[in-house]
Amino acid sequence: MQTTNLLTFLTLALLCGCNPNKSNTDEATLKDSTSAASPMAAKSQTHCYALMTPQGDTITLNLTQQGIDVEGTLMYSLFEKDRNTGTLRGRMHGDTLRADYTFESEGVESVREVVFLAKKDGFVEGYGPVEETEEKTIFSPGATLTFDLEEVLKKTECKE
Repeated sequence: MQTTNLLTFLTLALLCGCNPNKSNTDEATLKDSTSAASPMAAKSQTHCYALMTPQGDTITLNLTQQGIDVEGTLMYSLFEKDRNTGTLRGRMHGDTLRADYTFESEGVESVREVVFLAKKDGFVEGYGPVEETEEKTIFSPGATLTFDLEEVLKKTECKE
């Protein structure tokens, strides 16, 4: 009788111990999703980026990131065009920043969606077809965005 109980106990222990990766994976997933879902857990980081073209275009991007939430300023000074500066609020989705850019140009406040792809040495802006909604200009749903990898906003020193 004791031998049967011992065999039953050992069999149960073996069966319970055979799949240790499942609980470890679940815990790792839970830890990862918890840290991503709780931006307050991470310290905020501020970084600055700039692109200056030979044609005289300048784009500056100053970002403060806390977890996946990002905010900052974005300025476009394009050759022979009105300069516009505004605020940026969005989120990181993997290596992609999707944000609303609120700016004033010619006395009118506007909001448009912007997308930047994070690269090793900076950010690259995405372009594609857009449409107007009542609140803002957005990329057309399902549209494929293009990223000009030759025009990288490179990390630079932040100016106070």
